[in-house]
Formats: sequence, C-alpha cells, structure tokens
Amino acid sequence: MEHTMTICYCEDESAQAKAFAIKIDQWAKNRNMKVRTDLFECAEEYLFKAEQNYYDVIFLDISMRGQNGMELARKIREKEKDVILVFVTSDASYVFDGYEVGAYRYLMKPVDEKKLWEILDYARTQNAEDNGNYILVKKDGQSVRVDLNDMLYIEAQKHYVNLYLEDQESMNIKTVFTELLQEMQEKSGIVLATHRSYAVNIEKVVRIGRTECVLTDGSVVPVSRSFYKEVNEAFIKYHLGRE
Repeated sequence: MEHTMTICYCEDESAQAKAFAIKIDQWAKNRNMKVRTDLFECAEEYLFKAEQNYYDVIFLDISMRGQNGMELARKIREKEKDVILVFVTSDASYVFDGYEVGAYRYLMKPVDEKKLWEILDYARTQNAEDNGNYILVKKDGQSVRVDLNDMLYIEAQKHYVNLYLEDQESMNIKTVFTELLQEMQEKSGIVLATHRSYAVNIEKVVRIGRTECVLTDGSVVPVSRSFYKEVNEAFIKYHLGRE
C-alpha cells in the first residue's frame, strides 16, 4: 500500500489556504495518491497543534501575522532536519534567507499549479526512496521519527529502551523491548536481535564473534549463543550481497 503523503500549509489568509489545498487534491487525484493536508492559520497554531506530527512537506507563508514563516522554519529545523520546507511568498526579497533553514524552494503568489505539482512529485519520489523505513516513538509527550537506517542498536533497560543512533544523541523511551523490536522488524529486514536485551542494525555491524559484535561507531554489543547463528548468517548474507 502506497504511503499517504502528509502535507502542512501555514497561511493566515483562509481563501489562499483553501485554494492551495484544492490544487494539492487535484495533484493527488491525477497521481492516484492518498494525501492528508493540514491547514494552520499561524505559526502559533502550528506549534500548539502540529509540532508532534510528522509531515512529508511543509509549506510556510513567510508574511504571517505574529511569528513569521522564517522564524517558524528555524524552530521546525531544530527537530526536523530532513523535512522538505517550501516558502510561499509574494516578496522575492526573502529568497536568500531560505538558505539558512535549508528551504527546498520558494513559490511566488499566486501559486503556479505546475510548480506546486513539481514539488509534490519530488516529495513523492523521496517517499519512494525512503520506503517507509522509519517508526514513530513517543518521547516527552511528542512523536519522534526514528529512521531505521540511522539506528545502530537498541538496548532494553527495565521498562525503558535505549535507542542508539548514528551521529545523534541516544534516546531513552518508555516502551516494551519486544514490542519495539517487532515494530522495527515489520518495517525493515535490517533489525535483528543479538540477545534478549539487544538488537542491532545489521548494516552497521563490521565484525561479529561468538559473544559480541562490533558496530561502525566502535560500539560493542553482546551476542548470545541462541542468537549467534541467525545474526552471523544475516551478516554474511548482507556483505555477500554487496559484493
């Protein structure tokens, strides 16, 4: 089943926002895509209602009342490093400011349907490449996206699980280890248990022994006797497939 694209548009002119949403719906019908579009009237409403949501594309009107789109973009980038950000504006003087927050593109008002569709096609391509290889976890009352390709390993710790991610701070979340592992394995074939309290991303394993394996960042994860055969075979299969 194809991914439902989630789109956010922050725009303080309701007529403009509704017309924009109609263009998105037309694109979705043309591409036979499922789309959910959330409309917000200002940055404050987005931060109150939608900050814990994950979006594939976020469109921001720059000249909103209160906090403007550029200020909101900076806050979004603190938590969402990879989301596609697009500014919608009637003032071209803001274009160079977009580099600061990694804006993908600017759309000038009135929005050209062809250019909007190009952006949505790009986002759709990114989703296809991503292939849904992520999960959402609850952290401090918020939903946080965890890209399984970035995961090194997970470790059970009583009623919590530590998630160790490449080039990122580890996360400690309250969940059941076996349930989290099952969810990860349903999403991706790269996650394997090495021990009743540990699981690794097999793509991050550089060496495996009878009692432990070494990951790309130098971490050492225990391997129990009952899991060794499965993990070793997966490790060999993965590396043979890359030759």
